Amino acid sequence: MKILVTGGAGFIGGHLSAALVAAGHSVTVVDNLSSGRREFVPCSATLVEADVTSSEFGVILSSFAPEAVYHLAAQISVSLSARDPGFDAQENICGGLNVLSAAADAGVRKFIIASSGAVYGTSPEIPFSETSPKCPVSPYGIAKYSLEHYCRYFAQYRGLHTTVLRLGNVYGPRQNPLGEAGVVAIFLQRMLEGKPVEIHGTGEQAKDYVYVTDVVDAMVKALDVELPPDAEADARAFNIGTGNAWPVNDIFQRLSKLTGYTQQPLSGPLREGDQMMAKLDARKAREVLGWSPKVTWEEGLALTAQWFKENLSLFAR
Repeated sequence: MKILVTGGAGFIGGHLSAALVAAGHSVTVVDNLSSGRREFVPCSATLVEADVTSSEFGVILSSFAPEAVYHLAAQISVSLSARDPGFDAQENICGGLNVLSAAADAGVRKFIIASSGAVYGTSPEIPFSETSPKCPVSPYGIAKYSLEHYCRYFAQYRGLHTTVLRLGNVYGPRQNPLGEAGVVAIFLQRMLEGKPVEIHGTGEQAKDYVYVTDVVDAMVKALDVELPPDAEADARAFNIGTGNAWPVNDIFQRLSKLTGYTQQPLSGPLREGDQMMAKLDARKAREVLGWSPKVTWEEGLALTAQWFKENLSLFAR
């Protein structure tokens, strides 16, 4: 199958592109390389350096004529979205809408988008199911949920088969530690460099962390799922998480042991828009996609720590 992956040179996108190539698909990656890296794109995939918000994107997509599109390109920092909601909306809503429109115009059959557990925000139902109230506390979560409704619209009125994956906090090898997202990667980089580590707020905020290869497995399985064209936003969404939540303080202690880090953490203010608790109920993904996480928390942290030890210079400042 011919598949186009936006953001395919990034952390999750690079792993996904490699899995799709390994499965025998023809893959084109579209990435502006603002945070993605050329070396994360499989040699047999085609890389097109472009931005999904550009007017040229539709020409790029139609020239490749993919049967399926994975949309992963995004602005991923919650705190940046709080500081600059307009920029976040331009990247995550307008960019996503541009990709949806181009895919529908080109007659793409299947469209899979990476959304986020941030759409639930302060929902009182924990763990979150797909039908839990949506109370996003950040512009990032608002943008993601807005794009989910565009996916519903394009399925109902443009014939585009859309599937939404609401991801937990994804971690693993290749995650960029230099931004403001990805606490596991940020902590590991600083610990291995012997630099101070800052914990925001009390450190008791807890998230559902899911290993990157498990996320990719869900994305690949979603390729074969067909949903009714008139399905509502929640009906075409799947939570991808472990059902567990780990506090930041626990992550610090575990990574300190894995790296031999002996410094005490610094204390900083709670970041605006940060969820205090996020835990995803992934029963629907298990029942419909046949997906469940395989990598345990302990295994995932150990694998990630080992990769950062071996590739510490890759993200050198």
